[in-house]
Amino acid sequence: MDCCAHEGPEGGDARFDFKKVGDGVWVAVAAPAYKVNCNTAITENDDGMMVVDTHSKPSAARVIVEQLRQMTSKPVRYVVNTHFHWDHWHGNEVYPAAYPNAEIVSNNITREAMVKKGFKRIQDHVRTVPAEVAKLRADLAAAPPAQRAKLESDLKLAEAYLAEVKGLKPALPTIAFEQTMKLYRRDREIHLLHLGRAHTEGDVFVYLPKEKIVVTGDAVIGWTPYMGDGYPEDWAGTLDRLAQLDFTHIIMGHGDVVGRDWLTTFRAYVHDMVAAVRVEVATGATLDEVKQQVTAKLAPTYEKPFSAYGEYRPWRTGLAGNVERTFAMVS
Repeated sequence: MDCCAHEGPEGGDARFDFKKVGDGVWVAVAAPAYKVNCNTAITENDDGMMVVDTHSKPSAARVIVEQLRQMTSKPVRYVVNTHFHWDHWHGNEVYPAAYPNAEIVSNNITREAMVKKGFKRIQDHVRTVPAEVAKLRADLAAAPPAQRAKLESDLKLAEAYLAEVKGLKPALPTIAFEQTMKLYRRDREIHLLHLGRAHTEGDVFVYLPKEKIVVTGDAVIGWTPYMGDGYPEDWAGTLDRLAQLDFTHIIMGHGDVVGRDWLTTFRAYVHDMVAAVRVEVATGATLDEVKQQVTAKLAPTYEKPFSAYGEYRPWRTGLAGNVERTFAMVS
C-alpha cells in the first residue's frame, strides 16, 4: 500500500490519506475536520504493528483499525501517545478492544498529564459542546440557502462528537518511561525519546534510526503551533536536540510528511517569535502592542510558509495565541 484515501463507513469527518514513508512505515495523514484529528504513524514489525497517536475520538481510531486489518493479519502490539492533548489519545480505548494484548506507551510526564489535565478536558467538552450544538441549530435556522449545507454538516458532526465524548472510556498508558525507551524487534529498532519541553512538558518523539524517520507529535506540525500548554522559551532548544538525530523524513502531528528543511523553518519561527516578544516586552509595550509589532516583524518571513492550510488554520490567529502565551511567560 503506497497511498490511498480512507474514511469510516459512517462518512463522518475521520478521513485519512495513507502514505508509505519507508520500509514497513506508513502515515495516515488526517484531512481537515470539524473536530481536528491527528496523524497516525504506523510501523509494521516482525511480530506486530505499532501505531503512534489515536485521534480525537474512538470512531476515528476505528477507521485506522479497519485499514490495518486490510493491510495485515498481524496484531497491534504497541500504541504510543506523543502527548496528552485530546486529539492524540481519545481513541486509545479502541486498540485494547480490538487487540487485547496491545500495550499503550508514553512517558511518565504525559501519563500524569492525562490523569491531571486530560480527564478534566473530557468533562470540559461534555459541558461545552451542547452550547456549540445549540448555536449551530440557531445559525442553521437563520441561514440563507447557500450556507445551509455547511451548517447542516457541522451540526451533524457536533452532535455525533457529543455522543462520543459522553461515552469515552479513557485508556491510559500501560507502560510509562522516563527519558528513553528502546524497542528492539528482529527487523527494526525503535527509539522513544523525551528531548525536553516544547508543545507540552512531556512530548514524546519516535525515532527509527535505520529508516531515518522521526515522528514528532505536535512538537513539529504543518501549521502554526498551538502553545497554550507549551513552553515557547524551551521549544527551540528541544528542536535543536531533535536536529542532532540522523533522519530524512518527519511524520508530524498534523500536516503532510516533510523533510529536514521544514524543521529548520519551524524552529526558526519559534525562536524568532520568542525573541521578538522579549524585545517588545523590554520596551514596556502592552500585550496588544506586542501582538501588532511582532506580527509586523515576522509576517514577511513566516506568513506564507505557515499558511499552507489557509483559513483552516490561519497564521495570524495562531501567532496571536503564541504571542499571548509567550508574553505571559516572559513578562
